[in-house]
Amino acid sequence: MNRTLLAGAIFGASSVLLGAYGAHGLSGLLNEYPRMEIAYQNAVDYQMLHSVLLIILGVFSYIPKVRVPKFLAIILCASILLFSFTIYGWVMGGPNWLIKLTPTGGVGFVISWLLFIHLAWLNRGLK
Repeated sequence: MNRTLLAGAIFGASSVLLGAYGAHGLSGLLNEYPRMEIAYQNAVDYQMLHSVLLIILGVFSYIPKVRVPKFLAIILCASILLFSFTIYGWVMGGPNWLIKLTPTGGVGFVISWLLFIHLAWLNRGLK
């Protein structure tokens, strides 16, 4: 089983569900607090974008000569949890300290993209 593909699919599906919940189930709350609405939408967008990145990584793992650092998927998953899910928790009434963890997830996203650059460098000779 390709855990990276599975994680990407689960995070992708849950971002669709959480986006729908935000649009319909939380619409009253989000309309009342515009900052929360913007944060929630950013969380959904970043979760979906990085879910697609996980799926791309999972597909790369099927290409025999491509070297993919194993910890890249772990950092991406942790970053999604620390960024998006802390925002979801905060918007849904969780404690305010949750939102203070969000930048840690953002830093993880930056690290993930830098590791993607490293991935390109490692595999630069492949054709």
